[in-house]
Amino acid sequence: MTSLRVMCVGLACVDIVSVCKNYPEEDSDQRVLDFYWQKGGNAANSSSVLSLLGAESEYLGSFANDNEMKFLHEDFSSMGVSTSHCRTYDSGFMTPTSIIIVNSQNGSRTILHASKNLPEVSLEDFKRINLSHYKWIHFEGRPSFNTPTHEIVRMLAHIDQHNNSRSESEQLQTSVELEKPARPELDQLLDKANYVFVSKEYSQNKGLTSKEEAVKAFIQKCRQGASVICAWGEDGAAAMDSQGQLVTSCCFPPDKLRDTLAAGDTFNAATIFALMEGKTLGEAITFGCKVAGAKCGIQGVRGLRDIKFS
Repeated sequence: MTSLRVMCVGLACVDIVSVCKNYPEEDSDQRVLDFYWQKGGNAANSSSVLSLLGAESEYLGSFANDNEMKFLHEDFSSMGVSTSHCRTYDSGFMTPTSIIIVNSQNGSRTILHASKNLPEVSLEDFKRINLSHYKWIHFEGRPSFNTPTHEIVRMLAHIDQHNNSRSESEQLQTSVELEKPARPELDQLLDKANYVFVSKEYSQNKGLTSKEEAVKAFIQKCRQGASVICAWGEDGAAAMDSQGQLVTSCCFPPDKLRDTLAAGDTFNAATIFALMEGKTLGEAITFGCKVAGAKCGIQGVRGLRDIKFS
């Protein structure tokens, strides 16, 4: 077990998953192969994977005081993830929910997400945390109707202020994930963190056609000393540091593809874990691809606890 402490900030929701023989036709009626609930949300998934890999992991987000909250709390606890700094909202608020259709033929997942009125983490919430207790804080870039991206900018600026008063060895690292392609407001986060994770979809929305092209383009917009990382599905991943050094990794597909849900969250978490342990950027994205590949061969992420990664 590593003694490094890491926090993931963002969404936790309930995933209601139906596994189908194939993707259903509109206005059709069919039985499913399997049905289950699981914890979802990018930050929630990444915090769980970090804990399963051996980090001291914490999730920071909002909870609604309803029946679904109990399910989420129990799931976090069972994976060893702390939620001690999360804020709970009482009557009138609802836990975000995703209805997910998994196609057993190819492992694809179609997500229908509902997030009605639960507030996101604010700067005021974040300021209650003692930053000196953490080695790394990762943010899921997620603007919403009641918490704009600027709030994440303010939290990252708060960390910069903390770091400015400390030696380099005492400073905590930051990372941010830019995933959703139709959210141009996320662009303002590109130069706010030490590590920037950009998705294939986010990159393609900018007209970029490969992982190498993506990291070369986005590194120009990152802060001095930062690195940009891009996973590209079956084509593996690439990363580039501020010196222009490009590193790549192939993917590591499982023998049988079972469940791709949370594969990207798993890649992000595993890459962060490797970087926290002092691995090079190239070693880290290779480890991220290995863990994400293994995850695609199992249902959910819990089974990662029992897999040995070299």
